[in-house]
Amino acid sequence: MRVLVPSYGRAGLATTMSLVDCAEIVVPHKQAKEYEQAYPGKVLVIPDCEDGNISKKRNACLNLLKEGELAWMLDDDLLSVDWIKHGKVDDIDQILESHHYLMESCDANFGGFSLTADPVKYFEYQPFSLTKPSYQAVCVRNIPTIRYDEELTRHEDADIFLQFLKHGGKVLRDNRYFFKFQCNADVAKVKQKGGIVGNEDAHQKALDKLVERWGECIKIKNGKMNGIKTPRSGP
Repeated sequence: MRVLVPSYGRAGLATTMSLVDCAEIVVPHKQAKEYEQAYPGKVLVIPDCEDGNISKKRNACLNLLKEGELAWMLDDDLLSVDWIKHGKVDDIDQILESHHYLMESCDANFGGFSLTADPVKYFEYQPFSLTKPSYQAVCVRNIPTIRYDEELTRHEDADIFLQFLKHGGKVLRDNRYFFKFQCNADVAKVKQKGGIVGNEDAHQKALDKLVERWGECIKIKNGKMNGIKTPRSGP
């Protein structure tokens, strides 16, 4: 099992690396030295030309995999993992490995975890979902025909989820766990060093393109994206 952590400009600040023992951090060549000093032996270097916005960097991560290989891709600012209703998870590697194994067993190409830590919304009698999205901590298979849209400076994670769901007819989300990341609020994503780039006009263009591509699957509220209505029925 591989765990890839795309990063930029956060050498020594990538909290995911201190929480996930088997993680490898993916950085451009121009920043390799400082990252290697912070995370010796755990740095994967990509050419500077393959770096850029988050979609381009995620594609560079996929290109590091063999065709058909399944691997985790985690944001670099993980804070904690909660087992909803039962408290904090200490062995995050074990959670990732178990879900990776389960995905291989049921031939799933995309998976992840709950989007909320709210126990009221926790699906107590539906521990897994087969049609619901996951973001920030996702397990993806390298299928050459599926890639992140490099024109999207935001919502690239929603687009890739819908691509995988359309391709395979199912995903595998574990509703029992919530991965908490620093970069959650929209304002933080824009201002945080190494976070999502682009002004509001660029983000609006990304949303317009997403709606043009997926139509009513994209929920809009007050002019902002408000989730996904999955095109397939099911849990």
